[in-house]
Amino acid sequence: MRKQIFLYLFVFTLLILIFQLVNSNKVLQNLESDWRSEKTERKQLQDSLQRLQERFEDESYFSLSQNEGAQLYYEGVDLTDLESKLMDAIYETNLLPNNQKLVPFAPMGEAGFLINKVKVLNHKWVLADFTDGSYWGELFMIYTPQNDGSFKLQVQESFLYPLEK
Repeated sequence: MRKQIFLYLFVFTLLILIFQLVNSNKVLQNLESDWRSEKTERKQLQDSLQRLQERFEDESYFSLSQNEGAQLYYEGVDLTDLESKLMDAIYETNLLPNNQKLVPFAPMGEAGFLINKVKVLNHKWVLADFTDGSYWGELFMIYTPQNDGSFKLQVQESFLYPLEK
């Protein structure tokens, strides 16, 4: 009788061990699979981040804060402050009457053309986007800071996109 009890205990223990072994192998394989997918996803995210960083560097190449020549030209001047004042001065032209605005096209709507977006390229040049809701275009301007803190803005080139049919 004792031998049978020990035999049953041994078989029962063996079954539990086999169950634990199979179960732990499945858990381990699951964890390894999750780890591999996380590693792959992390690699993809790092590659994406690298590409975005390179693109940002390319996009910011033409900017007042990244241009060494402009930094030398405005040595001792806070470029961020200068850029924000310049952008404010350009946006304020939206409040002027239509015949005094920077956009050299006759207004086609009630409000006329308004400047939406401004990009300061360097210590002399600015790009601006404008629209009236239906028509839109872009401006290339030269700016010169004045002693009183204002800016002289001179539109060099402009164009209006044709309406799409």
